[in-house]
Amino acid sequence: MSNQVEQASPEKRNPEPRSLRTHEREWGARVFLGFLFLIACAYATMLIYHVSRPPGTVAEDDGILERCRQICLRYGLVSTGNVRKDAEAYLQVAQQQQLTEGLSEILSEAAFRPAPSQEHPLLNQTAPEFVLPDDAGKSQSLSNLGKNRPVVVVFYLGYGCSHCVAQLIALDKDLHYFRELDADVVAISSDEPTHTAEQFQEYGRFHFPVLADVDNAVAQAWNVYHPKTHEQPEFSNHGTFIVDRTGRVIWGTMDTEPFLDNKSLLHIIARSQGLLPAEQPEKLAVAR
Repeated sequence: MSNQVEQASPEKRNPEPRSLRTHEREWGARVFLGFLFLIACAYATMLIYHVSRPPGTVAEDDGILERCRQICLRYGLVSTGNVRKDAEAYLQVAQQQQLTEGLSEILSEAAFRPAPSQEHPLLNQTAPEFVLPDDAGKSQSLSNLGKNRPVVVVFYLGYGCSHCVAQLIALDKDLHYFRELDADVVAISSDEPTHTAEQFQEYGRFHFPVLADVDNAVAQAWNVYHPKTHEQPEFSNHGTFIVDRTGRVIWGTMDTEPFLDNKSLLHIIARSQGLLPAEQPEKLAVAR
């Protein structure tokens, strides 16, 4: 018998480490596949929900977030959870024109016709006064904001609604044009001041007052909010109004989507101040 001892290979000497490594790889693969499965399930659930609620006419009793989802879905947009990012994505597809030229060039376009005003109970009437807190709790009034200057008054549905915030972003980008016309902008929603302050801290603030109409009393006075009754559910619209330097509402529009045509607003304000020729009577028809 040979005295030489056959040297065992490492695998034969200690088979356990290889088996353990194989087991760990298999376990890691299972965990990874399980993670992918959960992601697929979440995506499928979201897809099924969107398909089961196709875009169309938004029901008046839908919640604000559901209305926002439906409107954004019309443009092929799905929420990312970042309100500012979603609002900017909405602007990219919904705003027909972004202004880049100088104000004089914008106003010198003689062929441009601004969007007509809708019929509204406040049209050509003195604008209802309001005194509301801003995000810091400081009271702001229409009479002070619009003292001897025009004001664009915007009613939006809240900072949780991305397409609502999109209008505020668009106005903020073009605010220097309004300031050149000695005009100001104010936005109003039913958000609490603390909520607006928190959103400003996370996403950045706007450079015009954003006020809290928590009980919707001001929105109701401006006819953009309708409380629940036996005949109809509670409902809010987007509303955009121009108040001239005398405190009179000279233009207004309401819709389920925000008004993004800032060029029209600038032309209407400039005309109200005599900076542009008055329109001919046939061009002053109110939109129905």
